[in-house]
Amino acid sequence: MLVLTRRVGESILIFPSDELSPGTLVSALFGDGPIQVTLTRTNGNQARIGIVAPAALTIAREELA
Repeated sequence: MLVLTRRVGESILIFPSDELSPGTLVSALFGDGPIQVTLTRTNGNQARIGIVAPAALTIAREELA
């Protein structure tokens, strides 16, 4: 599980990794199951979010993408 902290108005992006061929079908990306997003903790205006996703997907904070 990848855990990220986000503040109000900040985003997380989930997209196919650069290693995938452009013709990869969406059904192939989710062959091992869905993406699971869990709110693990809140503290004031911050939230910790846990994400479990297939390795073929990249998860990044919006400011790094």
